[in-house]
Amino acid sequence: METGDIEYAGYAAHQYCFRLFYLGRELEGVAKEMEDYREAIAKLKQGTALNYHNIYYQAVLNLMGETENPLVLSGAVYNENIMAPVHIQAQDAVACYNLYFNKLLLSYLFGDFSQALENAKTGLNYLDAVVSSAFVPLFTFYHSLTLIAALPGAAKAEQKRLKRQVQANQKKMRKWGKFAPMNYLHKYYLVAAELSRLEGKDMAAMDEYDQAIALAKENEYVNEEALAHELAAKFYLAKGKEAIASTYMENARYCYQRWGAQAKVKDLEQKYPRLLSRSSSRGRGPLSATTSTDPISTGSSASETLDLATVMKASQAISGEIILDKLLAKLMTIAIQNAGAQKGTLILNDGGKLQIEATGVADGVVEVLQSIPVEDNPSLPLGIINYVSRTAEDVVLSNATQEGIFIADPYIVQNQPKSILCAPILNQGKLAAIVYLENNLTIGAFTTERVEVVKILSAPAAISIENALLYRTLEEKVKQRTAQLAAANQEISALNEMLKSENVRMAAELDVTRRLQQMILPKEAELEQITGLDIAGFMEPADEVGGDYYDVLNYDGRIKIGIGDVTGHGLESGMLMIMVQTAVRTLLANNETDPIKFLNTVNRTIYDNVNRMKTDKNLTLCLLEYEDGVLHLTGQHEEMILVRANGEASTIDTIGLGFPIGLESDITDFIAEAKIELNSGDMVVLYTDGITEAENIDGVMYEQERLIEVVKRHWQQSAAEIRQAAIDDLRQHIGEQKVFDDITLVVIKQK
Repeated sequence: METGDIEYAGYAAHQYCFRLFYLGRELEGVAKEMEDYREAIAKLKQGTALNYHNIYYQAVLNLMGETENPLVLSGAVYNENIMAPVHIQAQDAVACYNLYFNKLLLSYLFGDFSQALENAKTGLNYLDAVVSSAFVPLFTFYHSLTLIAALPGAAKAEQKRLKRQVQANQKKMRKWGKFAPMNYLHKYYLVAAELSRLEGKDMAAMDEYDQAIALAKENEYVNEEALAHELAAKFYLAKGKEAIASTYMENARYCYQRWGAQAKVKDLEQKYPRLLSRSSSRGRGPLSATTSTDPISTGSSASETLDLATVMKASQAISGEIILDKLLAKLMTIAIQNAGAQKGTLILNDGGKLQIEATGVADGVVEVLQSIPVEDNPSLPLGIINYVSRTAEDVVLSNATQEGIFIADPYIVQNQPKSILCAPILNQGKLAAIVYLENNLTIGAFTTERVEVVKILSAPAAISIENALLYRTLEEKVKQRTAQLAAANQEISALNEMLKSENVRMAAELDVTRRLQQMILPKEAELEQITGLDIAGFMEPADEVGGDYYDVLNYDGRIKIGIGDVTGHGLESGMLMIMVQTAVRTLLANNETDPIKFLNTVNRTIYDNVNRMKTDKNLTLCLLEYEDGVLHLTGQHEEMILVRANGEASTIDTIGLGFPIGLESDITDFIAEAKIELNSGDMVVLYTDGITEAENIDGVMYEQERLIEVVKRHWQQSAAEIRQAAIDDLRQHIGEQKVFDDITLVVIKQK
């Protein structure tokens, strides 16, 4: 506004509100800001920015429950039935993107996956209009989740295509997660968890769901923390683990409530009434902290509301303790006070053995670190304890002597307790501890709200117990190690001598690999014999030797050009590169002409050797066959740069032309072919990520765009001159920084 740029003042206002929305800020506050800025943009008469703004504002209102159908953007500020034709007629691609992205988001969140897939397909048509903006990663995230949801119902061929697209999206998200983990790493893990779920990798899925939840929570994305809890709940529900699913679904609802998405809260309660029966929130607004910080007292009515301030204070007290005895005392005291119990017992799961580690009474002293096996203690109902241990489900008895399946338990028969609450404390789906609480004064003492408090506190309790046990173990190990170090000092000198000789051996191995890598590169004389093409190549190994590979082969007039990059560094990566070169040469010499069979045979060879070597290495590999001015391209690698004779440059994405080599035994269904016709003066450039990801001393990467600009500036020169110009520019960028990856570049120009 100060500089008079009213148009971009409108855009800035819209962008500010858009970010509030997708950062997971509380929706009621977001809606208020959106209304204020809506009025401001309207006063500035910025119709385009107002259209963009209204779409997101309506999406917020939909989530808040202000519309009859949350999937349709039609309400107080925007009507898609009226505005969609307007956007299309005006050829406003950004507005169309905004519309279909928000429809994608809403249809996915509310479980209409077929509609989400259609919205994603339409949104893809407009994605180029918002390139290089924060919109793109958000679309990529929900696009991947939608594709995974659509996979089970798709035909086999379609499943493979959808899965390849998810993998391509994850490659981007992994890179974004590397450079901005606070925004994207939890998104990457959530998609990874859904993929693992689909592939039956249950342990990986459990870990990835929890990582997504923890990272979203850490970085205050309550909206995506809610989604991660919800998807984890569905995963456990499908496995028949209803108790665990209930915990995650309760947490999902709690997060959606904090976000203010009442339409989503209502949706969960309608779809999962059994999982959410413990603490219905119908008719309640989002949870908010009250001014009271007093513990919930004994005998409160069942209609009491959850005091979030108390819960959060208790949670912080638990999370902040790492000394085991202090943690157990604090946890026992908090559980007794906030659940309204007279007495309680905390039982730890020590490698499958249940041991009493803390006991306490209301307003009394807590005894800790007793390490008493539960079967040796007559003051507990063993039937209930064993049931909770085996099923990981809560047991809540309002009148223990009159209800439930435990009325014949010897402890209950003898002691006649009234109210009992026994709940598992789970960490990543595994039993960490059991909390047993009892109230002999009041029937129905453990209301749904008090059970909710215990469940909410169980998550930080599980993590804190694990950390405290680890810390105690570390303390013990430190004492042991201190004693051992005195004796070990005498061995260090001998060990150092051994390491010196080992380092000499490893250095010799790397040197051999480096020399082999250089020896098998095509010679200048070989390149000059290629009819019709001017070719120049460059390959410089990193200090640790990576697995870059390129070759240009000529057998009886058949020209085969290959470039690849093995994961990691060192001897194994270098050896894998040599294997690839040998396999390609052998197949070419044996006159294998089918490009799909050619690449799959190379893959099978590497796959078998990788398994024999017991390594996790794999590689990207792109193969080009040249004949009469046409390049036949197969395989997945970095994007290929194409520069036409008029200096126009473009890139060719190879993500859909293959699959990483060495990961699967058969990749036939993943391989496709692209044809590129070359006219005189046309040029293609192949490279590995050692160039595009090379960093200078400030950590700035070279990037593909800079490589393209250098190539475009010199396109009229020979292949050798273009190669040299690119390498010189790369060295100028790197400066004094160490080279961490092999650098490989191949320039191919049609004569």
